[in-house]
This record gives sequence, structure tokens and C-alpha cells, in this order.
Amino acid sequence: MKSIILMLALCLILQDSMEDFTTENATNIQTAIFGTSYNKYVRPSATTIVGIELNLLSINEMDVKKQIMSSSGWLTIIWEDPRLTWNPSVYGDIKYIYTKQDKIWRPELIVDNSVEGMSPLGHDELFFKVNHTGEVRWDPPGHYVTHCDFSITYYPFDYQTCSVEVTSFAFTIEALTLNSTYDTVNTEDYKANGEWILHSSRVEEHFLTEHGEKFSQLEFKVTFERRAKYYVTNVIYPLVLVSLLTNLVFLLPADSGEKISYILTVLLAQAVLLTLIGNSMPTTSVETPIIGMYISFVLLMAALATIITTLNLRLYLRTDQKAVPRWLKAFTFLVLLRINCRTAKVKEDDKALVVSNEDTINVEDVNGKGKTLKRMLNRPSQTPNKEDARFPFQCKEVSAFLDCFFFYLFNIVLIITTLVFLLVLAVSDVPSS
Repeated sequence: MKSIILMLALCLILQDSMEDFTTENATNIQTAIFGTSYNKYVRPSATTIVGIELNLLSINEMDVKKQIMSSSGWLTIIWEDPRLTWNPSVYGDIKYIYTKQDKIWRPELIVDNSVEGMSPLGHDELFFKVNHTGEVRWDPPGHYVTHCDFSITYYPFDYQTCSVEVTSFAFTIEALTLNSTYDTVNTEDYKANGEWILHSSRVEEHFLTEHGEKFSQLEFKVTFERRAKYYVTNVIYPLVLVSLLTNLVFLLPADSGEKISYILTVLLAQAVLLTLIGNSMPTTSVETPIIGMYISFVLLMAALATIITTLNLRLYLRTDQKAVPRWLKAFTFLVLLRINCRTAKVKEDDKALVVSNEDTINVEDVNGKGKTLKRMLNRPSQTPNKEDARFPFQCKEVSAFLDCFFFYLFNIVLIITTLVFLLVLAVSDVPSS
């Protein structure tokens, strides 16, 4: 008995489902609601409320140089039209029908920040879904190429927020108001991008004022985080490595003859890196990326190392090795000797040169009696002056002291600068709220 009842219920359900739609009933609905009394140029009510949702499918491109975002998706647009209602029980229980936009009123909407034209949304061949309650649903797909203000200060560890602005073109807020269906962008069908990670999204409602009239606008904002792994291995790592090579010029022996060629090679390598990284950034002076400032600083340090190396080689190759400048002697006593763990003791060879200005000569006369003669020598004195006695180092030794000093100095400056640079890039940038 139960099985018979179930079979009968199933037959009734199948019969009802078969009666849900017939071409005759659908045609009768079209005739009834789109009769002579319906005017597609007249809005449904005094103030029509239009709900909009952005469904994001993919991010095709985010061009930092052109400052544009290319995305694909569709808008779900819903509004109420009381003229498009019917009783489903009268028309075979049909609850919705489809029609094209040439027969129905629709809101005039544009993407306000588009960079590829600002034609109204939609196409004549698109269908509208009309519910028996008067609810109209419109899903126009689109390829949106919109302007985006990129912030490159913390490139490549940056977040970028771009938007799609949908604005009522013809109707003011007294006639039409745009409301967001949800607080965020619909990303259920979103396909992941190889360069950008979808971080968050939000919707903001605004009003535009033109010639004293206000128009409703919805701004769909999407925040992306750059995938930094590629830039770490191909930009950050070689940049830091090349910057630390600058210090090694002070370890090369001056006799090798390679100091100038080495530092010039490092300088050119840094200049090439600056050019390559600069080509991937927008040509703007509004913001300067931290990585650009770091490369400029490293380039400056390499230029200073070139100048210092050149001057130091001149000191090393001086003909008169005792002719150390007075200021450099003072700097050697105050700084260089302490850094090199040396003392200012006079060499034993220099001490042996300190003799009297008078020579004593013993001679014997013909009688064999000893006599002592004192006479002044006409040759130059072998006694060094007091300054030379206190400074026993030659130019070559002072040059080696200077190399050691600048090696430590450049290491400290570059390592601290690099650590600060990496720390700032890693933790400073946060997504906009």
C-alpha cells in the first residue's frame, strides 16, 4: 500500500513539473506583462533601488608602468519592477521568464574608472531573468580595464588596492540608488594569479556631484599582495650580494694592480642592476621605492670606494716614502694605529741614526803620544727631526692602515644599511584598511 502511495505521489510531482513550463503559457505571460501599457522608457518607481554584486573571475594583468588593472567577471544587478508581475497558478505555475533588454526598462550603468571607453554596460543580446514577483535579474559579463593608483614604496613586498567603479549614468539619486548586495566582492569562481595573491575585498558607496546633481556610485575595491619569491631570488639576492662586494676592494694588495679594475667592475654591475629594476617601475616622481633608494646608496658607496682607492694608491706609490702628510700622521696616531692594533714605537734602525753633530777623532803624532781632536763635520746631520722620530711609518704602511680602516668602515655601514633595508621592506607595508 505504501509503495502505491509513493508511486502516485511521484507521478503527481512529475506531472506538476511537466506543467511548469509550456510555450503557450510563457507566450501568454509575455503578452500580458509586455502589453501596450508597458513603457520601457519609464522607470518602475519614483526611486528605484538597484542592488549590485561584482563576481570576480580572474586578474588578467596588473601593469605598474601603465597603472592599470585588467580583470574579468560579471555584475549581478537586481531591481524590482511592479509592472512585471503575474499569478503563477494562472500560467501553468511558471514562476520566471527570460526576455531581452530591448523590451524592458534597465538602469544605465557605466564603469567610471575604465580606461578603454565608457559605454553603458550590457549588450542587446543579453537576457534578463524576470520573476513573477517583479524582481528582475541582469548578469552582464565584462572585461574591465580600470585605472589603479599603485603604491611602489615597498616594492616588491607591496600590497595594491584597485577598484571597479560602477556609476549611474543617466539617473540621479532621486530616481535611482545603487546598493551593494554584499559587503565584499564575490570570489567563489576566482582563478588564482601567478603574480598576485587576492588578500581582501570590500564595497564602498559614494555619490558623484556633476553640475549640482548627485549620482549614485558603488566602488568595488580589491586588495592584492605581490608574490615576492621571484623578486627575492632575482632582484633582492643579487642586489645585496653585489653591494657587499664593494668592501673587498680594500683587501686586495696594492701590488696586485687589480684594485681599480675590480671596483670599477662592481660599480658598473650596480649601475646595471639599477637600470633593470628601474625598468619594471612606473616613471613617476610621486613615490620613490625604497629599493631604488638602496641601490642609489650602494652605488654612491661604490663611487666613494673608487675615489678612496685611487687616492690611496697614489699614497702607496709615492717616491718619497717618508713624505706622509701632516694631517694623515695625526689621523694615524688617533685612529689607524688603534684599529690596526699597532704602536708608535721608533724602530731600532731609526734610533741608530741618532748621533752627535760633532765627531771625535783620535790621532797619534809622530812621537806616539796620543792626542784628541774635535772638529765639526761638514756633511749633513744624520739626526732626524723630532717629528720624524715620533712617526716611524712609511707611506706604504699608512696606505695599508687606511685599507684596513675603510674595510671595517664600509662593512659596518653597508651591513647596517642592508639590514635596515630588508627589515623595512618585510614589515612596513600593510594592506589598506
